[in-house]
Amino acid sequence: MASDEKRNVELVEDIENIDSVDPYSSTTITYWTSVKENPKVLLYTGLMTSGAMAFGFDIIIVGVITAVPAFLENFGEPLGPTYIVPSLWLSLWNAFMQIGFMIGAVINGFLSDRFGRKASMALGSTIANLAILIIYLSDRPSDVDHRRGLFLVGKTIIGVGLSMMMATTGTYVSEIAPPRLRGPMLSSFQFLLILGQLVAAGAAHSQLSIGFKPESYRICFATQWACSGLAFVAAIIVPESPAFLLRHGKVEAARKSIARLHEPESVEGSIVALMSILEHEKQMQSQSQDASYMECFKGSNWRRTRIVIYASIIQQFLGTTFVANGTYFMIIGGLSPVHTIMVLEICLGIALIANLGSWVLASTLGRRRTFYGNSFFLGAIWMSVGIAGCYSSKAALWYAGVTINAVLVFFNMGAGGIIPIIIAETSSIRLRAKTTGIGFLCNGFSSWAFNFFVPYMFNRDEGNWGAKTGFFFAGLSLLAGALIFWEIPEMKNRTYTQLDEMFEKSIPTRKFAKYECVGTSTAHDNKPSA
Repeated sequence: MASDEKRNVELVEDIENIDSVDPYSSTTITYWTSVKENPKVLLYTGLMTSGAMAFGFDIIIVGVITAVPAFLENFGEPLGPTYIVPSLWLSLWNAFMQIGFMIGAVINGFLSDRFGRKASMALGSTIANLAILIIYLSDRPSDVDHRRGLFLVGKTIIGVGLSMMMATTGTYVSEIAPPRLRGPMLSSFQFLLILGQLVAAGAAHSQLSIGFKPESYRICFATQWACSGLAFVAAIIVPESPAFLLRHGKVEAARKSIARLHEPESVEGSIVALMSILEHEKQMQSQSQDASYMECFKGSNWRRTRIVIYASIIQQFLGTTFVANGTYFMIIGGLSPVHTIMVLEICLGIALIANLGSWVLASTLGRRRTFYGNSFFLGAIWMSVGIAGCYSSKAALWYAGVTINAVLVFFNMGAGGIIPIIIAETSSIRLRAKTTGIGFLCNGFSSWAFNFFVPYMFNRDEGNWGAKTGFFFAGLSLLAGALIFWEIPEMKNRTYTQLDEMFEKSIPTRKFAKYECVGTSTAHDNKPSA
């Protein structure tokens, strides 16, 4: 095993063009050629990103389940002629799910690097399935506070499982994706997340006719088992990440994994290409035998970690927490549950198509311009929502409610599809699981904060800002756009070897797109694509 590793590393020293060794890492072939050459990679990516459906289902279920009268009756309290969920409990349910999310992010980096991507995915889905059982049984206690508390426990635990699945998915896909397909493959994560949200909305809509029977919301909760169960099946079927296996010296196992991902004749070339990157990164961190979290905050890795952190928290600046509660906002504003769920389903259906558009934008316009342009545009949309909140007419309420849900469309046309790409491709291969974990930890903390205080801003029993909350997110969206412009570089069509070189040379953010690498690849391959 050691001799295999030594032979492959020595071979890399004589290679001038890595593409001649590993054709699947080429940045010069067309997209359709890459698609035709990587059918198995696309299949396994589709299986692993199934965990995103469970996450999408969960982040919106609290918002849509409040459209089900039986849930409001059993978990809410009367306020005038209607039932509402108290701001405290609405905040706790959303915020404690994010605490679980942070816990999962912290432990997943270690577990994924120690036991592998498959094991982390399987464990995360198992934890999520157990949490769904707790949520399903949460209405059994006779006391309303006990019901709310048990629901809170389930939401916290499911956050742990979902975080592990999400972080593992991003790491795995980024490690097996060819450069030409990396953008669309990582954006498919967001596509399935939206699909999970649409399943949640559809499940809630289908149960409105049942009325005040507990089955109306129990069926909604049970539907999530299908999403988490599929993620567990995926963890069993997919091959282990070759990069993980090589980092642990399992060269023969890596060969078998690559053979399952690509054609048998490409195995040796892929082994050499991967080992060259890992060896280079190991040499850059020669003072440390094993990858550690501290390395993520040193030298060029600190810049990469910083970018991952920005990408992880900016979605909160763009108002995703308010959008997740959009259905509840419309209901307390006086619109019927049927109409609110219908608006959400229409917007989610359009958002699915819009997310496909983000794949095109990420590969043509680029990650950076799409990201900051989308942020500035959302700032204008949120400003219009805030202005509508200054009026009390039915038309203003409808405009605000529809536009809040329409943010799903605009967000997924840009930032929603770009964020998972940036998080996955920025870090070095050696530190990817840990850097991704840090990103998810920061995402969990920012989501916890926003999920806790945003309901206090718009809910009728507290701040009662209503649609004026749009002013708050308009300012944050503009701030996010400026941060992206100054800090996040363009990484479109770059191999991980090229990205290593650019970060190590501290290339300025705005010069990334036109920089020509001088490392192991030939000049024509290092020129940025038009």
